[in-house]
Amino acid sequence: MAKKKSGSLTPTLEKLGDALSEVLEDITADVYEAADRGLDKAAEYMKDKLEAATPIESGATRGMWVINFKYRNVRYINNLRLNDKGIPVVNLLEFGSRGKPFVRKTVDAEQDNIVNIIKTEIENGK
Repeated sequence: MAKKKSGSLTPTLEKLGDALSEVLEDITADVYEAADRGLDKAAEYMKDKLEAATPIESGATRGMWVINFKYRNVRYINNLRLNDKGIPVVNLLEFGSRGKPFVRKTVDAEQDNIVNIIKTEIENGK
């Protein structure tokens, strides 16, 4: 520390706060980018698991899974198949009285894998 004329000490690293803020902003941006890449990989992984778990009757529902990449750090996986009344077939399978629930079971079974995919991408960075 350097002495002021009055005899008190002043910090010699006056711009330390700014420098630390800049570094932290860079680190935060890198983590968000890595998390976004991890979400991409995790969404693709989960889409594949949902396709594999989809009951096969006509086979049309199985091939209708899509991922929405529209938002940063958010992914939605949807099935686009509708019945002749415009009702999503996956909803009927999951919640209908004669349904064959599989979405929630698949998501629950894969949670640890999804977290690990995202975590690994963040830890590996660029």
